[in-house]
Formats: sequence, structure tokens, C-alpha cells
Amino acid sequence: MNSYEQNLMFKIAWSYFMENKTQQEISEMYNISRAKIMKFLSEAKEQKIIQFKISPNASNFISLEQKIKTKYSLKDIFITPSNTTDINETIAKAAAMFIQENLSENDFLNIGFGDTISKIVKNISFEGNSSVSLISLTGGVNYYLSSLDGFNRKKPDLYIIPCPFSLSSEELAIQLFNESSVSEILKMSKFAKMTAIGIGAISQQDTIVKDKKLTSSEILLLKNKGAVGDILGYFFDKDGNEIEDDFSKKIISTHFSSLKNLDNIIAVAGGEHKYKAIEAALKTNIIDILFTDENTAIYLAKD
Repeated sequence: MNSYEQNLMFKIAWSYFMENKTQQEISEMYNISRAKIMKFLSEAKEQKIIQFKISPNASNFISLEQKIKTKYSLKDIFITPSNTTDINETIAKAAAMFIQENLSENDFLNIGFGDTISKIVKNISFEGNSSVSLISLTGGVNYYLSSLDGFNRKKPDLYIIPCPFSLSSEELAIQLFNESSVSEILKMSKFAKMTAIGIGAISQQDTIVKDKKLTSSEILLLKNKGAVGDILGYFFDKDGNEIEDDFSKKIISTHFSSLKNLDNIIAVAGGEHKYKAIEAALKTNIIDILFTDENTAIYLAKD
């Protein structure tokens, strides 16, 4: 049983035994069948998570989740172990399983760019949902095609904004935003069932910096303005307020404020270098569901 399933089993056990919810109520909460709920409850008993009460470790885990959900007004949060060789891979696999469980025929899934998002796409099996479509939220064809590299299974329909992520001038960006091939895909994103995004930090480990989309002077200027992270190339300070900068004016990306109008925003990010960026991103009130690692969750839950 992987970390996502273990996490879900704890939640189902807690809801059933501690909150006295019915299996039907739990089925509606997590959008899974009653048969799966019974299977998880049975597994929880076998693992001795369910005795006469939820085991202390599971209880602490649930309490941590509840504290973060309340603090940041989240619909849900899923926490994976931090003691793994690749935190991004572990978080991505958990998010991929959640997304796959909740996708139906003909659904749209919006996707951002970056290493973790690419790993999510690579870990989703589209065999059972052959009509699912992926919609890009930004320019940068290479970000999205790389997500599907090496697929040995059926690929989903992919609608990519056909232009680079960052351009040479604000004027050119405005011009491309008005092109029908770009605007039509941006309009499609409004009908997505879920939206998966990463949270960037201004560090050498993040995609925008690694890909040299930002110059050294732009990085320094952003830090001087108080930037701690970005979502889809739009930067924010420690309080989640958007920062005006020249870089963001030259990108083809779904605007920061537009995300508030989309359903089920799933943010996937973890690691010590992203603590402040994730904390600030949660203050934007854009994110509905967070996938992160345990150490990051402990940091987020602190008073």
C-alpha cells in the first residue's frame, strides 16, 4: 500500500469510527465506492490501526492535517513521508492517484509546468479514462511534451498553448494573448474539473531558475521586492500578495487572479527550500487541496 492509500485509509477510519459518519457519507466525501471503503476499513483492522481507537501515530497525523486545513481554509490536504530519496516523486505519485480516482470520461484537467507536475502526468494512467483531456495553463511546449515522453500506454488528448513561456517584450506577450490559438485554449481551462499546479521558490532547484528564464538581475530584483515564490510565473510575497515585476509581464501564462475562478485547485509541492513559498501560496486563498511532505506540513502547522 503506497503513501496515498495509507493516508486515505487513516482518513476513512477516522471519519467512520471517530466522527460516526456513515459509509455513504464517506463515499460522497472522497468520491470512492462503498466497496473500497469497506476494503480500507478491513485493511485498517489488519494493520491494527483500528483497535478500540485510532492508533496514536495515525491520530497525530490526522490532527496535523486538520490543523492545516483549518488554518488555511483548505478542502483537504494529503501528507506523504519526508524520508524518501525523491520527495517530488513521492508527492507526485500521491497526487496522481488522487486525480486519477476523481477523473471521469470527458473531463478536462488543467496542468501547470515544472518537475513535480511532469511527474504527476507520468504517473496517471489514462487507460480507463481515454477521453480525458489535459489543458496547458502556460506557454512552453517543451514543458508539456516532456510530461508524456516515454509513455507506453494510451496518451490523453493534450491542448497546448502554442507559444513560448517567456517572450522578449510585454508588447509581444499582449499580442500573442490576443491570438485565437492561445485565447481558445485559455478559455477551455475554465471548464476543467481539476487544476494541478506547482509552487515555485526562488532557488536554484526550481524550474524557472534552472531553465534560466530569469536573469541574475531579475532574481535579485524580485528578492529585493520581497518575492518568496511563484505560481505559473507570477510572484508573490510572504503574505501571498502578487508582486509587480517586468518578468511576469512578458510571459504567456494563466494569470494569478484567474485561478480563483477555477474549481479544485490542487497544489503539489514540498521540501525545505519551499517552506516559505508554500506558506505564502496558501495565503493567496487560491488553493483548495494541498499535497506535501510531512516535514513541510509540520512547518505549515506551527503557530
